[in-house]
Amino acid sequence: MNGLMMRPCVGLAVLVYCTAAGLVRAGDDCCDHCGHEGHCRKVCRLICEDKKVEITCWGKQTEDFCVPKPSKPLCKHKEKVCEDCGADDKGQSVKSGPRKFAWYEWQPRGAKTFTRHKLMKKTITKTIPSYRWVVEIVCDECDAHCTSVKPEAGAVVPPPPAVPGAEIKRPAAE
Repeated sequence: MNGLMMRPCVGLAVLVYCTAAGLVRAGDDCCDHCGHEGHCRKVCRLICEDKKVEITCWGKQTEDFCVPKPSKPLCKHKEKVCEDCGADDKGQSVKSGPRKFAWYEWQPRGAKTFTRHKLMKKTITKTIPSYRWVVEIVCDECDAHCTSVKPEAGAVVPPPPAVPGAEIKRPAAE
């Protein structure tokens, strides 16, 4: 008895694989633009796309500030506090005895100005042209309508890909 007949799942899998491989191979000769089959060839075509590039700019922001010079003590003050701790504004009474409170009066003596520099970052997004080669399968009619882009003077263009049997469609010279 046949091995594929004994295992119907394996036979079905082989049948599906062969059918799918045949469909993929059949689609290789179709034009990428119109779907026409036959008399198609591979072509390397130059295309231009917009590419977004982020640029980081660094700078500084300045800010002036003052640093005081040492102060000079003038006199010491002494007071007694909490002598009459009776009811407060809300009607609550606090029971405490009198306390001594001391503090100094200080005389400022000037200040010196300094400038600090704060590092700032700004990100800018620019859109620039970017060129690349693509491999297309085209028929004669679509090849006449599809042209490569002409790069700007001084633009860096990558070399065309090495595809066996492909024709390189370079931009027309002026």
